[in-house]
Amino acid sequence: MPSDLSLTLIVFLPLVGAMVVLALPVATDLQRFRVRTTALFATLVPLLIAIFDLLGAVGNPSQGALPQPNFDAPWLRGFLIQMDYHLGVDGLSLMLLFAITAVFPALVLASWRQRERYRTYFALLLLVEVGLTGTFATQDLLLFLIFFWWPVIPLALLISFGSGVRAGAAARRVLWTQSLSGVALLAAILLMLLRTGNRTFDFLTLSTVNPVRGAPGLIVAVLLLVAFGSRMAIFPLQRWFVDGIAAASTPVGMLLALSALPVGTYGFVRVALDMDPSGSLQLVLPLLALALLTLYWGALAARGSRDLRRVAANSLAAIGGPVLLGITAFSETSIAGALGVAFAFVFFAPLLLMAVGVVSDRAGRVRLGELAGAAAGAPRLRLLFAVAAAGLLGVPLLAGFPGLFQVLVGGLVAHRFVTALTVLGLLLLTAAVWRAGNTVFWAAPAPAEDDLAVSDSHGSEFYAGWILAAAVIVFGVSGGYFVSYTVHGTDLVAARVSSYAPPPPPVAKKAHK
Repeated sequence: MPSDLSLTLIVFLPLVGAMVVLALPVATDLQRFRVRTTALFATLVPLLIAIFDLLGAVGNPSQGALPQPNFDAPWLRGFLIQMDYHLGVDGLSLMLLFAITAVFPALVLASWRQRERYRTYFALLLLVEVGLTGTFATQDLLLFLIFFWWPVIPLALLISFGSGVRAGAAARRVLWTQSLSGVALLAAILLMLLRTGNRTFDFLTLSTVNPVRGAPGLIVAVLLLVAFGSRMAIFPLQRWFVDGIAAASTPVGMLLALSALPVGTYGFVRVALDMDPSGSLQLVLPLLALALLTLYWGALAARGSRDLRRVAANSLAAIGGPVLLGITAFSETSIAGALGVAFAFVFFAPLLLMAVGVVSDRAGRVRLGELAGAAAGAPRLRLLFAVAAAGLLGVPLLAGFPGLFQVLVGGLVAHRFVTALTVLGLLLLTAAVWRAGNTVFWAAPAPAEDDLAVSDSHGSEFYAGWILAAAVIVFGVSGGYFVSYTVHGTDLVAARVSSYAPPPPPVAKKAHK
């Protein structure tokens, strides 16, 4: 059985690591090496705990229905509300929590050549991990709100470390946009509190009591859409995401991607569907429209962009469209597919940003026309880009395929026409990614640009890339092993939504002669 303390260690060991990093001296190369290795150790220990103490639960799919392990201790009581220190993972959150712990060692390796602000950089990186793991580990809604907002300031500071005026503007946009997202979530929580009279914010309790209905329920659903849609970077709330990736350093852009779609998707499923099913049902048509707009806007923006980093950022934002479709289909299969795409996103998104970021950083330029053939002589980078792009587009045997397949299957049952348009949008996205990849990674460089060729991936950067690429491949090949566990969690959410769905109109019987 998993230890009750395992989740606490996973969430807060990086915080201890951040405090140690800030206390270390950085006067010599050896001391700076100790800072990096301390940060790496602080991310490896939570991963090992997740592997040996949590991942075995997937072998027993029925455990996906309830939090395992479950640690619940009274915290703030005696006020108008009751807030507990309640941690637990189930079919909705365990795989996302594991993915986050698995990818952070790769982020530290990708940051190994960081030259400035050693202590501050790695401490902020570890603080972001605390916020992300806490978001997926908590079982209390107010604690979820704290972790949901936790990474915003560290991310804004990390983005501001970039060079140029764009970095400062992008950091401010991330700070204000995601702060407003947190305010929208807080307003939704307070409205639920006032309308239902609940004093406890335990996930299990809120998923079983009668939700807010009517106009107040619709207002709650809109506030949750703003909160989680902004974090997912859906249309028209994607600018902070695209600008942030374009202006940040490559490792920080990778970190920004982790804090976006996976967190927003999980919030939609856990809070919007499970705790406000009545309001979510009233937003079916707007959600489907936003799903298509997000996909097509991202695909067309990627196709029309001349900036390699923006091509990658818009392509990643476009994936929010199929995820929204899976959420709005309201079936256990489609919701599991949305979470599956978010799980795969944790691996292929930073891998894609790493491949394009390395090329643009070494070439010292970002425009596609100026990068033609820049990576033609770098087979490792080409392969990393190919794996990331294939995972993004849902190629079979890679991590993106199982979730996308479930989304399309569930969508065909609930929204056939929208699903057909989604497939077309994915083809447009494929064309945009292929255009950028062919230009930079496969096209022959122009004779005047022979000196543009970038060196291939090597050292810590090489190891980080292959950790991510291996995860995309391994979880694609073995994806079916994890589906049953996730579906046991989404089955409860789908059943709760269907219990508040209006009955279908009666079928008129033909008169018999």
